[in-house]
Amino acid sequence: MPFINEILMDPLLPASARQQAIDRMYSDPGVPQSATTSSFWLQTPRTFEPKSPTLPTEIDVVIIGSGITGASVARSLLGNANPPSILMLEARGICSGATGRNGGHILEIGDDYAELADSFGMEDAKRILRFRLAHLNEMLAVAEELGISEESQARKVQFLSIYFSEEQWQAALKRLRQFKEEMPEEAAEWTSFEGEGIPKDFHLDRANGIIAGPAGALWPYKFVTSVLAHLLKEYPENIRIEEHTPVKAIHNSASPDRPYKVETDRGTVLAKHVIHCTNAHVGHLVPGLRGRIFPVRGQMSAQIPGDQFPNQANDHSWIFNHDRGFDYLTQLPSGQMMLGGGFAQGELAGAADLGIATDSKLSMLIAIHLSGALPVFFEDWGEVTGRPVQAMWTGNMAFTSDGFPWVGRLPDSATGRSGHGNGGEWISAAFGGEGMVQSWLCGRALATMLLAEDGVLDQSDADLGWFPKQLIASKERLDSTALPRVVDSSHRASL
Repeated sequence: MPFINEILMDPLLPASARQQAIDRMYSDPGVPQSATTSSFWLQTPRTFEPKSPTLPTEIDVVIIGSGITGASVARSLLGNANPPSILMLEARGICSGATGRNGGHILEIGDDYAELADSFGMEDAKRILRFRLAHLNEMLAVAEELGISEESQARKVQFLSIYFSEEQWQAALKRLRQFKEEMPEEAAEWTSFEGEGIPKDFHLDRANGIIAGPAGALWPYKFVTSVLAHLLKEYPENIRIEEHTPVKAIHNSASPDRPYKVETDRGTVLAKHVIHCTNAHVGHLVPGLRGRIFPVRGQMSAQIPGDQFPNQANDHSWIFNHDRGFDYLTQLPSGQMMLGGGFAQGELAGAADLGIATDSKLSMLIAIHLSGALPVFFEDWGEVTGRPVQAMWTGNMAFTSDGFPWVGRLPDSATGRSGHGNGGEWISAAFGGEGMVQSWLCGRALATMLLAEDGVLDQSDADLGWFPKQLIASKERLDSTALPRVVDSSHRASL
């Protein structure tokens, strides 16, 4: 868990601040609150049918959450020959959580390969990277298939991962060489630029070196809501989506066929399966995952480029690597620069944002960093007429103690409930800020697991040999991945 260790074990931070962060990470994240910052992505919300006067009393599958993960799960479940009945419940507006607040990147730079190979061996590392890399073509293909590429602005670009420090640059080059040597087919489009070899039209004269490769960008809210609209049209008898309907509690029922009782302010629904796609909020309804999955607040902005900066929306996306942390950037065809990050520049070097499950406030220090970063990153930026920052907002990511998402059937010890052999509670959540290269195929894998358990898939269709085992939910993983509960005064974490 390098991201967590870097903060929780930082001797420069007071032990009390790190202990407060751990306490938040073990606390109940609650349901998404109505008070939020205003995401640029959500400025023109899609109109769906008004919510029904009443909820169904029984359903095959309840999906909690309407972001990209929930959309993927629903699409995969409905795409088989015997689709179940689905009720999707969203606490706020549809796709108003992390998916409607992220950076719009479909980006895997391959930088983790070397560390993964050291930790899990070459074959597992390759499987994890292939899984992540597959999302680019997969999501672009979905957009093409549904005819939503233009609407969702789904497009392939070249990522530029920029390094300003010589030490960091040399380390990145070493990682790149290993990635290209051991995964030559997958890394064929990766290349590097250094010093005088950096193209002038990148406008990155301050860079020490740049790694480039294939990536994607899109308007995430429009992508997900378009997918959901398509499902509602194609499967009107099989799926209902109810927004502004938070789930208050889940209990076991007396029904042998519908073992779960899902309680909302609008009524109670009996379900065979319950799927948790609530990401940062999953610990509210699954208390056993607290301290294993936890919220982390991130910050995004939409900014006007300088008048000398050419529109590169169809050409590039960017990662700016710092001594601590990084920033990430895409540009829209309409010109706006969608810049996020600044986490390490926040209060207490990021510790103040650990365990925060609300998106109603901005970090002043991160806002200062993001507001001034672009003219520094790019040469020949030019002038901006009016206010350069059009919008700034926060969102809640979900990280895990072991660095991997949780996907699959939840053990009873995590929920305190049981499907009694005829149903189950499932999870696809916690993507560590990299949901666009993990969540879509995690949703497909989870749907495959569920359909296989219900006996509606044959062995070949149920094959998950492509799916990384490190992501699978299990009791063993639950028992072995709890965060340290206490930080003592000697700056060591202890269980």
